[in-house]
Amino acid sequence: MKAKEIRNGCLYYNTLTKRVERAIGKVGRRVMTMVHDQDTKLVKSDNFRRASELQVDNYLNKKSKLRAVLKRVATLKLF
Repeated sequence: MKAKEIRNGCLYYNTLTKRVERAIGKVGRRVMTMVHDQDTKLVKSDNFRRASELQVDNYLNKKSKLRAVLKRVATLKLF
């Protein structure tokens, strides 16, 4: 995929890491990505393809589960 085709905030499948990542910025031919609030990475735009609907749903569900777990942990600390 070409860097000019990639839009910030959209989800793409990274063929190197074999996971869905969110594009958050461009630096030349590389794209800065983030996965569920982890550290950012610079990846060549050639390694991206559009994520399928199923891959996007799985990514979003993992984030929802992560938030639910963190919420439970936070409430447990209050008691």
